[in-house]
Amino acid sequence: MKPRIVFVKTPDPRGIVDTLTEGLSKSLSARNFEVKIVEPTKDNIQQVVNEIIEYRPLFTFDFNLDGLIFAEKDGQQKILADILGNIHVTWFLDDPMVHFAKLKSALQSNQLLYLTIDLDHGQWLGSMGKNVAFLAPGINPSDYPPPNVEKEFDVAFVGPVTDPDNIELSWKERFDDGLFSFAVELGRLLYRNPDMPVRFASGYLLSQFNQDFQQAMIKFQQEREAEFFQYLTEVTLYAMHLRRWNIIDSIEEFEINILGPVEGETKDNVVVYKHIINNSDIISFLSKTKIALLSHPPFIPTGLAYTVFMSLGSNTLTMVEERFSSRTFLVDGRDLVTYHPMDTVEIEGKIAYYLEEAPKEREAIAKQGRDTVFQNHTILQRGEFLANMLNDIIKRAEADSGNGKAESTEEKEADIPPEEKLN
Repeated sequence: MKPRIVFVKTPDPRGIVDTLTEGLSKSLSARNFEVKIVEPTKDNIQQVVNEIIEYRPLFTFDFNLDGLIFAEKDGQQKILADILGNIHVTWFLDDPMVHFAKLKSALQSNQLLYLTIDLDHGQWLGSMGKNVAFLAPGINPSDYPPPNVEKEFDVAFVGPVTDPDNIELSWKERFDDGLFSFAVELGRLLYRNPDMPVRFASGYLLSQFNQDFQQAMIKFQQEREAEFFQYLTEVTLYAMHLRRWNIIDSIEEFEINILGPVEGETKDNVVVYKHIINNSDIISFLSKTKIALLSHPPFIPTGLAYTVFMSLGSNTLTMVEERFSSRTFLVDGRDLVTYHPMDTVEIEGKIAYYLEEAPKEREAIAKQGRDTVFQNHTILQRGEFLANMLNDIIKRAEADSGNGKAESTEEKEADIPPEEKLN
């Protein structure tokens, strides 16, 4: 009998979950897994739970813990995987810290396998004693038009973008003086040091403050942990927008098309497409663009975000911030072009060079970038890696059981209570 896996698909306005789920399900089906996709809502949750129970999967899978289902057993909330005895796999597409409220509710379970796209994320989860594996993002080739699409635009910048002054004004209304000062200093530290993970940066900066403030921040983290990580998340977003706003504001000679919402007053050479946030719409726009200018969120120190692979697949010359740890995946000058985010003269100079002086070189790098991701970084290949990982788990479970069989979910079916809910 084929091992079974259920993908728990949840709403995503960007459409990334849809395309990744489609690709992984195809890949796992080709590797002898039986796959089922469910889409829980608050109105159909009991029906979905019943489907999962009847299907008896060895694995359930979601993204960012958005599809984690809890059930009542013995008067306590438990993860459905704990009750059924299967393994729940969640793939964090950004920093797990962003999803800490959901993560905290799942930390007591040993039935979860966490996949991350950044080694720093894996180290953080591993320090909590969790099962973690690295799985880089990948594109779904079926999402992309042919590479001969006519180029209508010079430069596109993938947003969102917010004037950091607006963020500081909102903080002044919500934070006391100490929290405000620390947030601004931490954000600027991240801005100046793109490779520095926020958790490390926070600890380093805190050591520079007086003892009373250090103790107050430690107490903040210990007593209001979820709020503390939300605070760090806001600071990281502030650093991202500092960087993005500085880049956009520094470009003088070229029209910049921003994909996604913008908060703040931009210059006359900026054109905003605030409604282009869906994955397919961004791909369509980038495929008609000569240069895609990306600025990584500081949540991903390696810089290997999904957007980078997506941009490369769109056959546009992709300019990204230089990150040492991403060089084994993508080669500067061959697959893409890197820049230092603090050097705005370099950024505009490279845009001018590839638009005006070296269009053939630009086209060659764009083609090679597309070829590289289509050959080495597709979601179908990530699915093969995932299949190998899951098969290894099955083999270990069989070896650990006395008769070569793991406990059946059939034996636990009677324990499922009548009421479940989606977290």
